[in-house]
Formats: sequence, C-alpha cells, structure tokens
Amino acid sequence: MQKYLTKSLFTHALDCPTKLYYKSNSDDYVSSQDDDEFLRTLAEGGMQVGELAKCYFKGGVEIEYSKDKRKSIQETNKLLENENIVIFEAAIEFENTYALVDVLEKKGNRINLIEVKSKSWDEEVGFYNTRGIIPGWHKYLHDIAFQTWVAQRAFPDHEIHPYLMLIDKNKASTVDGLHQYFKVVQDEKGRSSIKLRVHHEQVNTGEPILTQISVIDEVNLIFEGNCRTPQSDLEVQGFDAWVRGSAGLLNKNEKYPVLIGDKCNHCEYRVAVSKLLGKRSGFEECWKDALKWTEADFQKTLAFDMWYAPTKKLMADHIYHMEEITPDYIGTEESGLYDHSIWDDGRKQRQLAQVMKMTERHEGSEVVLSGLYEEMDTWNYPLHFIDFEGIAPAIPFYKGSYPYKKIPFQFSIHDVGEDGSVEHVGEWIERNSGKFPCFDFVRELKKTLGGDNGSVFMYHHYERTTLRDVRAMLLDSSEPDRDALVEFIDSLVEDDSPRAMIDQQKLVIKYYYSVHMGGSNSIKDVLPAVLTESEFLKDYYSKPYSGHSIKNQKLYQVEEGGEVANPYKLLPPIETDGIPDPIEIEDMGISKNEAISEGGTAMMAWARMQFDDVTKHEREATFRALLRYCELDTLAMVMIHQHWQSVRCKDSQ
Repeated sequence: MQKYLTKSLFTHALDCPTKLYYKSNSDDYVSSQDDDEFLRTLAEGGMQVGELAKCYFKGGVEIEYSKDKRKSIQETNKLLENENIVIFEAAIEFENTYALVDVLEKKGNRINLIEVKSKSWDEEVGFYNTRGIIPGWHKYLHDIAFQTWVAQRAFPDHEIHPYLMLIDKNKASTVDGLHQYFKVVQDEKGRSSIKLRVHHEQVNTGEPILTQISVIDEVNLIFEGNCRTPQSDLEVQGFDAWVRGSAGLLNKNEKYPVLIGDKCNHCEYRVAVSKLLGKRSGFEECWKDALKWTEADFQKTLAFDMWYAPTKKLMADHIYHMEEITPDYIGTEESGLYDHSIWDDGRKQRQLAQVMKMTERHEGSEVVLSGLYEEMDTWNYPLHFIDFEGIAPAIPFYKGSYPYKKIPFQFSIHDVGEDGSVEHVGEWIERNSGKFPCFDFVRELKKTLGGDNGSVFMYHHYERTTLRDVRAMLLDSSEPDRDALVEFIDSLVEDDSPRAMIDQQKLVIKYYYSVHMGGSNSIKDVLPAVLTESEFLKDYYSKPYSGHSIKNQKLYQVEEGGEVANPYKLLPPIETDGIPDPIEIEDMGISKNEAISEGGTAMMAWARMQFDDVTKHEREATFRALLRYCELDTLAMVMIHQHWQSVRCKDSQ
C-alpha cells in the first residue's frame, strides 16, 4: 500500500528526520504528545480558527474528510475544472507526496494556497530578527513551502502563490459572541470537529481578526536552502531532494540514520518507562544505536534532566549522565550548597543541589536554605495564597477583546494566620454564559484581599500578567469604579508596591530542592515532593480536609507502590450521574468520570459552559469540579509553606 508523505509528517520531522519513522509507526512507539493536554487544547483552538477562516471566503466548497485520500483528490480535481473556485481542505498529490490545503483559491491560471494557523501575528515584528527568520516561524513556513512544492508539480501550468492566514493580535473583535459560533465536539472515537451554530456565511464575524500574509519570499528562501542551518544530509541536498528522500524513506519504512544531539532533550519519543504500555521508546532506540547503551545506562539520571541544562555544551562534551556533572562544570563549589549568600538568582546553586542530591553525593533528599527564613520574616499576616483560572482564546468571546488576551473567570484564596491556622477564605467563578467576567472578577478579588495588608502569593507569574491584562481593559472602559480597581491592581502588580505579589515558585527555585521534584519546579511536582518529605503534612492531611468546595477529602494518601499520591489525582470526577446525555461532558474533551485536574482542561470546561445547549445539571457539576481544582491549587501553595515552616521550627530546636 502506498504511503504518502504529508505536510504533517514532513514538519514533524523538521528537527530530526529519524522521527519520521517513529511517527509513521505510531502504533509501535509511544509519544508524549499522545495525551498532552496543552497540545490538545492548542489543536482544538486551531480548529476553531480554521472554521473562522472559512467564513471569510463566500461560496467556498468543502471536501468532506475521508480516510480514502484518492477520493479527496478526485473530488478536488473535479472542482478545479471550474475557472474560479474556492475549496476548503483541497487535496493535492504528486507522486507519493500529499498536501491537504486549508483554503485553495483558484482564479483562472492562479492558485492561492492559504494555510490557516492559530498563531498570532504582529506586523511590526514580522518573520525576521537580526539573525534571519525567527526560529518559531520555521515549522509554519516549511508547512506552506511543502504545500507549494507539491502544488507546483501537480499543476505546472499554474502560478502558485503561498499565504499564511494568521490572527492579528492588534485587532479587537467588533462583535460579541464570536467564539461561541464554533463548538468543539468529539465523536465516539475521540476525534474532534467543529459544530457550527449557523452556516459559515451566516456567521457575524464583524471586522476580520485574521490577516492573510504573502510568504512567497520566505518560501523561496526555503527552496534555496537559505532559511536555516540544515538539520540533516537530506536537507543539505536541497528542498527537492529533501522531500523526495523523506518520501522514499517513508515508503520503504526505513529509519534515517540516527544522529543524537541536544534536540533529544525535548523529543516527544522520550517518555517514562511507566507510560510505554507495551510500546517502544524511540528515544531509547536512538541512543542505543548511537552510544551502544544497555538498559543499565537508561536507569541512571540523564544529564539533560538538570534544571536549565546547557544541552548543547553537554552533548559537545560527551556528558550524558548527571553523575558525570561536577560542581566545577556548573561553575560553583560544593561548599556553596548551603551558603545562601552566594545564591545569586539561584540557577547554579539550584543546579548544584539537584546534581548532588539526585546522584547521592550529598546526604538527605532535600535542601532548605536559611535565606528562606529571612524572607519569611518580612511577610505580613495573614498570608494570602491566590490562584486564577482563565482563558486566552484565539477567537475572542467578547466585543472589544483582543485575541489571546487573558480573561480570568475564577479565583481561589487560602489564608494562613500567624498562628499557623489555615482557612479557605474565598472563591469565585463566573457562572453566567456570555457575560464578560473580568471586572466583576477584580471586584470580588478586591472584597477578599482589600481588608488588610497581608502578603499575597502567586505561583509563577500568571496572576500578575492576567491582572495587567485586565488593568488595560479597565483603562479602556467607563466603569464607575475604574480608578479604584486600577489602584487595587497596581498595589499587587507594581514591583515597588509594598504589597506586590510574591512568587512562590521563585522561592522554590532560590531556596528549596527535593529529589522528588526531579528537574521540575511546577507546583504539580513540588506538591507531591513536599508531601513525601514532610511528617507534618503527613499528619495534617491524613485527616479529612474541607474548604468551600473540597469536602472531607484526605489529601495525604499512599499508593500501592508506596509512593505518596498526587492530590490532583485524588480530586473527584465531574458528577455525570443524572445527566441525560453524558456525551456532552465528552464534548469538553473530558472523559466521563474524569476530574478537572489541569489548567488546559479547566479552560476547555469553562469555555464549554458558554454555549447555550448545556443542561443545568451539567453546568452545576462542571462548576463544582472547576471550584475544587482551583481550591486545590491554592491549598497546594499553603502545603508548601507549611512544610517550610515545619522545617524552620525543627531547625530552630
């Protein structure tokens, strides 16, 4: 059976041609993208943008999806007999290459290929920096270059003009409810599609927020081999040989010779053994081929896993395992591990802590630097731990909103008193579909935080950047309390404010490390780490916890293998009992009986609640799940603080 080299296969292997083999044999190899929540969310946002683009081309004809590529090709060729035609999802083949074109516009002898992407576009920045084409654009430009190459050979008597259609970040929506025209649904096999509320031509798009950019110059640069440093011998031979060579490897089911490098660090075929589930690891196969490694070599911690690892230097120096990294290689001394006075921004010493602890060259599994205690002495009680959930849609929900601007729809706040008491003091979520939530969000936040001067904590910078986005919206508004709300926001986000929010993640980086975190500083990894380390947390959370939305939940539990359970996995699922048609829950991208335990899922769930075909039961069940998730985020910050406080008490004895 003939295998086609498609644009998705071609771009998948841009940085490593060996990945073409793993991708085309996906039934045998596990990939981290198989269940990547973030990538799934991005993909579905891209689908919505793709449908919006069709609304800009009146009278377009869509080729229905079919697994039979020959059928799609025949339908496309039949339509192309027209002098002028617009085709959505046009299928083009040349030899054993195949391109599915988002929008094909034929005007006599001219064919415009329009690739629609949900990437934002800023005309002032464009595609270039001082070094040439910005690396982040390579995948998109090579995608349309591949389509152009196929079309030029399939239609040699036509002029082929390539375009990207992108989201203009500087164009606000001029209509309300634009996003709600495009509902993401899933079939019984989990395949996503868009269900339009009305026909494409009836969608009120307002002023276009997508812009069409000619990329013929960039495509020619790619064809000439002047776009980037070649990543393989195939690419060195020129674009034509690169495409034909890749297609040949695909049809012979051959693997391009392995060449390992720093690209391997983030390879999607590098996955934990626990996720293999009968499949093979492409990463391990590559490294076995290149380095003749045995299973024992893979049991050791890789040098890549050092936080902010200098991967190019490590590979150039042939350092593959963390045990080979010395303090001198990092640029510090072993004696600096507990000397917080030399912990600049924390990178070198944080790397040192990880290397020494994970390779058992230093006793104990965690390090808490005393500099943390000095910072703790500057905090004002009660301590407020806050978390926001929000959405930054490519297609705005509201008139006047810009693409990808943050729209917060929910918050949770836990307080810790000077006596160590813990209270879930507030939570809020916008429950009304179609209502702009940002200003009420800030009003409710101000009610909870405005009564004292207690220190306010976030985890990473999402809360700060979100409040700054809302501040800009307020300044463009005529809200009667605008000035008071802006002043409140400034008190939290301005660096010189006495109450500027404190980033707990920065405190983790600068003062704390546990081997159970690996190379991660994500709260999803730090939380189970401190639960594993802390006798105090074990005792405190073995008892049932109750807040506003989490009720009688034991958050310290041990799994069968003896590991401490991640509390996010203990959250109860969305309650689907009593919902007449549980498939509606699956429309959100959430399986029946699954909890909301990731930010991407939370975003998708709330977005789903903006449609008017959601039952009352489903709506309430979803909001309860969202509130539980957000509550756990702030409680996780409290747990980290409680662990630090308990270690401090122990150190002072």
